[in-house]
Amino acid sequence: MEKTTLRPPGIHKPFSSYSHGIAVDGANRIVFCAGQVAADAQGTIVGENDFETQVVQVISNLRAVLAEANATLEDVVQITMYVVNQENAPKARIILQEHFDHIRPASTLCVLAGLADPRLLVEITAFAVVG
Repeated sequence: MEKTTLRPPGIHKPFSSYSHGIAVDGANRIVFCAGQVAADAQGTIVGENDFETQVVQVISNLRAVLAEANATLEDVVQITMYVVNQENAPKARIILQEHFDHIRPASTLCVLAGLADPRLLVEITAFAVVG
């Protein structure tokens, strides 16, 4: 499987740890991960009012979904991050750097007034390709 980072001429450099696009050749499996939120195995929301704690749970949940499909964060080619409150946007960029800097998936960051449960501060969806 070959991943190619797309860097079209005439478009700005990425603002953070992401790529404008990724082309994948030779993939055997595509994994679509639903939006993962800060809920533990019992469905309890963790880290209420704590963005960083919620991110840890979200990434853990994302890793678990990927593992079920024999994939890892290394296989992620696109993510969408939904964050509540504008002040969490810079923190979301740090998440990209901490977990995806060497991968640099195509990504979108959306700042929202709220998510499905008012206690949730972050949600991440992902697409992965496995060779």
